[in-house]
Amino acid sequence: KQAEESGKKLLLPVDVRVATGMDFDAKTVEGEVEVVKSDAIPADKMGLDIGPETEKAYAAAIEQATSVFWNGPMGVFEIKGLEQGTKTVAEALTKVDGLSVVGGGDSASAVRALGFDDDQFGHISTGGGASLELMEGKELPGIAVLKENN
Repeated sequence: KQAEESGKKLLLPVDVRVATGMDFDAKTVEGEVEVVKSDAIPADKMGLDIGPETEKAYAAAIEQATSVFWNGPMGVFEIKGLEQGTKTVAEALTKVDGLSVVGGGDSASAVRALGFDDDQFGHISTGGGASLELMEGKELPGIAVLKENN
């Protein structure tokens, strides 16, 4: 409601990839991966990645943006079959005609594991949580020191 009142569009997943479970250490999915509507995830399934319709919507919004700050993979990109959402978002970031920032260690690992080069993005930061706090307007210790010295 707050986004709508301020004229902003908030994009939420409309579909997700689900499975009965996963074994992260073995990098396998339990059962078949299916795509379901995000408001219809069966009780015996886990949401493990965004679905293809969500990928399209996110990619379209990202490609139209002039600046993008991305923090966090879209799914369990480390497991084959669950990497597509993250890959689609990363690919869209490479097309931004402005600043694209990949924030957080997991996101940095994801783009590299999926075959992207660091120079395809404006900046890659491993400080995801700190970066989000900075975006919120919180003053971080290093920033305070910089201000004092300038």
